[in-house]
Amino acid sequence: MDSPIPIDAYESIIRDRLDDLVESFVRIDEGWTHIVLEVNGKWIFRFVRDPSNTQLVVEQAFLPLFKGHSPLPIPQIWYSGANFTAYEKIEGVKFSEAIFKRLDRNERTRLAASLGDFLSSLHAVTFEHRHLKPAPFGGGDFWDELWPAAAPRLQTSARKRAETYFHRALSRIASAAYPNVVTHSDFGTSNVLIHPARREIAGVIDFGDISIGDPATDFATFYRRFGKPFAEDMAKNYRLPLGDDFWTRVDFHSKRKLFFVLFFALNHGFDEHAPGIVRAIEFQFAGGGV
Repeated sequence: MDSPIPIDAYESIIRDRLDDLVESFVRIDEGWTHIVLEVNGKWIFRFVRDPSNTQLVVEQAFLPLFKGHSPLPIPQIWYSGANFTAYEKIEGVKFSEAIFKRLDRNERTRLAASLGDFLSSLHAVTFEHRHLKPAPFGGGDFWDELWPAAAPRLQTSARKRAETYFHRALSRIASAAYPNVVTHSDFGTSNVLIHPARREIAGVIDFGDISIGDPATDFATFYRRFGKPFAEDMAKNYRLPLGDDFWTRVDFHSKRKLFFVLFFALNHGFDEHAPGIVRAIEFQFAGGGV
């Protein structure tokens, strides 16, 4: 997928908008929806690849509203435009699996509690916006959108196990009662920052996927990456109703996310990532216990 503007135009936009003299300009991330630049070691400018997508205006409206409610640092918008948002850099590193493995049990419990507290505040926010919606990037219908993208690429055994799993999970979820809330929708190891020395959460970034939906969505990535005990510790400090069949929903969203990532890659020009995502899906359904 091409950048929305030529790469040499980013610096021009930043120089035009930033009050500080631009002394350094480093591209630090080229994600599937954004290009992220660090300026002067202080400012983060996030440019959307597709300015026509309405998620940017939702994020720009939500962050100032949530700023006074969040128990953890979040981006505070200083500059914004039709294709970018800029904020002061939040110091920290991604909460990676390598960092997680170095934590002792007490540290893991404390960090999980902090994340559960954050989600309580996020999910309690009343926020309305005409562009806030479920599945803002598509893929809201599992069988009609996500399954057809993945099924032909899966080995037969994994495909059969996955099909059986999703039929059972979706059947249970269909009758489950739970609140619809504002979700981060990409709440995981890439967008939660940590102070590795102090062993505490430094902040939460990238609200570009913000949507309305099942609160279990925001537990799913940590559940898949760090295991159910960590997610359970998050849930213990979550102050809102979890709804029916909560862990069925968490497990479903953890597996569904991989199907969505494949769907997004194939529909937005990132086909080269498809083989790796397919392998990750097959790993999830490699055994008979799903």
